[in-house]
Amino acid sequence: MKIFDFFISLAVAGTLLVSCERDDIYGDFKAPKSPYAGAEILSPVTKELKVRADQKYRTTNLTLSELGINVADDAVFYAPYDDKTDWCGEDWYTSEHGFYMDTEGMACQRSAEDVTFFVEYYPAGVNGVKEPTVAVGQIPDACEQGKTYVLEFGFATEQSKQPVKLSVKIAEALPWAKSMQHPDGLTYTVYQEVNTDYTALEIPVNEKAVMNALGLDSIKPLLDAMQSDTAYDTTMRGYEPDGTYDDYSKYTANVAGYWFNQDGYVCEWKGEKWGAYIEWDRNSPMIFRLGQAVENNVVGSRYDMKIALIHDGKEAILTFKLKIVSEVTDDLGLL
Repeated sequence: MKIFDFFISLAVAGTLLVSCERDDIYGDFKAPKSPYAGAEILSPVTKELKVRADQKYRTTNLTLSELGINVADDAVFYAPYDDKTDWCGEDWYTSEHGFYMDTEGMACQRSAEDVTFFVEYYPAGVNGVKEPTVAVGQIPDACEQGKTYVLEFGFATEQSKQPVKLSVKIAEALPWAKSMQHPDGLTYTVYQEVNTDYTALEIPVNEKAVMNALGLDSIKPLLDAMQSDTAYDTTMRGYEPDGTYDDYSKYTANVAGYWFNQDGYVCEWKGEKWGAYIEWDRNSPMIFRLGQAVENNVVGSRYDMKIALIHDGKEAILTFKLKIVSEVTDDLGLL
């Protein structure tokens, strides 16, 4: 039960949800006294965290031992809503396992205008953690680089409340993906972080290298051929590890493109071991889009995917070498 279901719960079940200390949650409604209102407030635990401005949902996990605190089995996770009110326990969660937070580090709804972070608590065994863990994440593109945010949360029992103040310094953002052209102009190294929403990286392809391989003075004959309804048979094919064209009489990705499995063979969307896709909008300049499947990829996953562009019996084989990494940094080189 989340707080945004509050009034529905009252109407249907006739129950009252209780905050830690607030008397007047909405208008004239009076909440019963919270069992945590008289708890002794312990000295806050402080922790500093430096993270990069994030363009995707992901978390930094901190175990309770890393935070230097122990909590009782009956302790509930809470976050301040304002100077006088805490939201305590799962009935008050605004995210799946905790709270969204605003720029002031206070609990809020996901719909709040200034929502910036989310902080969640995972007991051992939840979300794969081996010991109790607090997970901190950003709303994509919501944080200001160079700024420090103080997030407040804690754990409460009827006897005591342990506040935590987490100072989060936002460093310069890193890209989630990048590509590099090899000297031959037909091979490209691509690095991406794990991505589960089909987001694609746009990769400019060297048209001159393609024209040289096809013996063309202009890219236009290839573009014209790509407009054919049978271009997937005659002009653009998946080129497989055994040196043959794909067995499909169609594109398996959107526009002109193919899904590839983890062995480098063309496959269907959601096919066995599907892993990544390559697409081309059939325009000039030549921009290919490379994205990932929503499953199967982990840090360290590697793909060598090849596309054959064909004209008058000649081939230009484009090779895309994809590696999934934990972080895209400047020191990553050609694969």
